[in-house]
Amino acid sequence: MRDILATRIDIAMHQETASRRTSRSLLEAANLTKQSKAILAGELEICVETAFDLYIEARSVGYRPDIRRLDTAHGERWRRSSGANTESAKRVWTRALGNPFFSHIARGDVFDALTEIRNLPKYHGKRRSGAGNKGGPVEELSVPDRIRISTFLRFGRTARRVGDFLVELGLEEENPFDVCAWSTVEEACLRRQERPLEPRAWSEALQNYLSSPIFKGEIQDAGDPLFWVPLLMRLGGLRLDEAVNLATRDLLYRDSMPVLFIDRDAKTPAARREVPVSPQLQDLGLLGLFELRRDQNEALLFPQLVADRPGTGTARFRKNFIRYCDTHGIGASAIQAHDFRRALRRELIEHECADHVVRAIMGQMTPDWGIPFLASSLRRVIDGALSEIGADLPDIACPFR
Repeated sequence: MRDILATRIDIAMHQETASRRTSRSLLEAANLTKQSKAILAGELEICVETAFDLYIEARSVGYRPDIRRLDTAHGERWRRSSGANTESAKRVWTRALGNPFFSHIARGDVFDALTEIRNLPKYHGKRRSGAGNKGGPVEELSVPDRIRISTFLRFGRTARRVGDFLVELGLEEENPFDVCAWSTVEEACLRRQERPLEPRAWSEALQNYLSSPIFKGEIQDAGDPLFWVPLLMRLGGLRLDEAVNLATRDLLYRDSMPVLFIDRDAKTPAARREVPVSPQLQDLGLLGLFELRRDQNEALLFPQLVADRPGTGTARFRKNFIRYCDTHGIGASAIQAHDFRRALRRELIEHECADHVVRAIMGQMTPDWGIPFLASSLRRVIDGALSEIGADLPDIACPFR
């Protein structure tokens, strides 16, 4: 019995070692920076900052655990959707921990850093603040003044993934960030700490934005994201990162109906959605914009957002959005990206659309390929609901006229 158990252990260890070698050999052959190649070759000791850099590079070229080849398309999607957030997590952790060698980090240091990160002020990356500075006293902030729980959890889980990645490759023996794990109950307790925010006049703020000059014909670029991205959220139900990162190949036709194919990193089947393009978006020229970008040999619908810094489109759009609102006297603080999407869902409910119709319009009923997109009776109902979307919005001028 002992011999059998020992044999099984040897086999498991051999398989694990082989898996690590395969993963490392894939990355060693990839087009990585000299720093990353030196880390993989064991010529450079890993510190916090270089650990994040290697992780970002590896994921961007298509690395995933237990793979036999790099998936470059997946890596590009990851870079567009998660690259900027991972860079933000790197800045936060290097500010909280410093930049020690990874092997020197104790779990107690991570706990202390988590306390500091939890106390980061809102908009910590956009203005200087005395709170959370390494080497000085940390002033306790009230809950509404601190970063949201979802942001705090994202920072922690990102660091844990970086540590797991190093262990997977055999570059580190253990992951000190494995303490950055919260059960469902623990996460619920954290979220209860957040006080309800004061009600925002978001509906009025959206109307003010959609009544601003860019929607009245004062537009220099017919493909301006400040025009199209909010409309894709308001009239199409897209999330901000989905709208910003639309690719020209994402426009498809299903039984003659134009749809936007959304693939949020393909982690689950629910991550894939097909969103029908509403008549109002078609009338404003969205399909023409896709054709224009294809004629220009552009891969993205809004290439200007990532012209010189790939993976930063969402952050750049937010900055441009705030600047535009400030210029035209619109309270940007009263508008959150999901408000546009929320307004669409509320409009559909107010029109007494059935739940399955709402889900179909929001792209949450993805069919199997080869099966008719919608039954004829459901198609008529959805076409009717789509035609009424945005009826209460201010008049919007087509940017192509």
